[in-house]
Amino acid sequence: MNQFIYNQHQYYTMDTLWIIRSIIFLIASLTMIIFPEKVNRFQNHILEKFHIKYKIRYEKNKYHNTGIIFIIISMILFVFSIIN
Repeated sequence: MNQFIYNQHQYYTMDTLWIIRSIIFLIASLTMIIFPEKVNRFQNHILEKFHIKYKIRYEKNKYHNTGIIFIIISMILFVFSIIN
């Protein structure tokens, strides 16, 4: 009986973790779609901090496409968490 309760709790925790993952992807996608210039500046800033001599070119479509892919991943994770 005690093991059954533990398994239910563990299963509930996994559903919660999938929902959290989907929310993280949703936030990342909305950030890339709404603020592509700031994302580009942040990426270049991080590269400078790690002393990598590479500049990421700003291409607005690249950030929008990546944001759309992240939204799709977010929806898949959310549906997966509801089904399981």
